[in-house]
This record gives sequence, structure tokens and C-alpha cells, in this order.
Amino acid sequence: MEDPQQENPQPDASAPTGWEKELQRLELVDASRVRIWRDEFRRLHVLVDGQTEHVDLRPAPAFPISEAAEFVSFLDEKGREAVLLRNPSGLDADSATALAEELSRAYFVPKIHHIYEIEDAHGAARWEVETDRGYRVFDVRDREDVRVVPGGRLMLQDVDGNRYEIESTHALDERSQRLLDTQV
Repeated sequence: MEDPQQENPQPDASAPTGWEKELQRLELVDASRVRIWRDEFRRLHVLVDGQTEHVDLRPAPAFPISEAAEFVSFLDEKGREAVLLRNPSGLDADSATALAEELSRAYFVPKIHHIYEIEDAHGAARWEVETDRGYRVFDVRDREDVRVVPGGRLMLQDVDGNRYEIESTHALDERSQRLLDTQV
């Protein structure tokens, strides 16, 4: 008589599964082990331990809202993490400059300092604001696109996917705060 377990073998419980495989593939590194630069073709290079070189990566804050300064993820052309950098403030000066330039280019987020008007515009809210990058008018589709973040911060996304930030709702003038109260 044949053993029924031979016909339907059970999965190996010790074999890594989806997330565990991803963690094994991912390289978590401290800033002291990394060098970052751009080549003559503007491709970003990340060299780990002077040996493993990753080319043409795109940096992204791993936790852009809660832990923006603590981890930076480097994504390959398919959007998969190749390297997770811990504590980028520990990078050498040239690497820190290359990373800061790339992040500022990829993550342009104007900071709102004053709200002139928020009015209904065909089912969306039209915001008229002053930012650190100048005067802006944009539409926000619905209230889910206005996110309250701990510490009095607010993140907004307009209908075109552009993001804006209010670093401290408490620092806004009284009129701006009243207008903002209608949206959150």
C-alpha cells in the first residue's frame, strides 16, 4: 500500500515564503557601508561594501511620512527594492549630496504657508495658496486626498497627483486655519 503523503507532499514549513524571500533578497545597509554617485549618463550608482554595485536605481523614502529621515529605499527599473539604506545622515559628503539632489528632484513637495481660499469647484475643492515655491491654485478631488499626519502636519494631493505639505497647521494664520477646518 502506498503512502498517501507521497502523492501530495506537504510544503516545507522551513522554506521562506513571499515576504521572507523578499527580506532575504533585500540588502539592508548602514550609511557607512555605502557610496552613491551619478555617472556621465546621469544614472545613479549605489556601491555597497566596495563590492556590490547597483546601477540606475531610484531612491524613495521607505516611510515618507512617519520616518522620512531614517530609511531610504533604492528601487530597480521594475520598482523592486534592491537596497534599503539605514540612517542616510551618516553618508559621506559626496554621497549625501548625490542622494539629496535625486530626492529633491523626485520628491518636489511645496510647503503651504498661507491659504487664501478653498471653494467648491465642480465636485472638487479648489485651493488657492501661498507656498515656499510661490502662489499656487490646485484642485483636490475629495477629503481622502487631505491626510492628517501626527504632529500637526498635513499632506495633500491634487487631481494631477502633485503633493503639498503643511508642516504645522498650528503655525498657519487664523483665517488659513478656519478655511482648513472645512476640509479636515
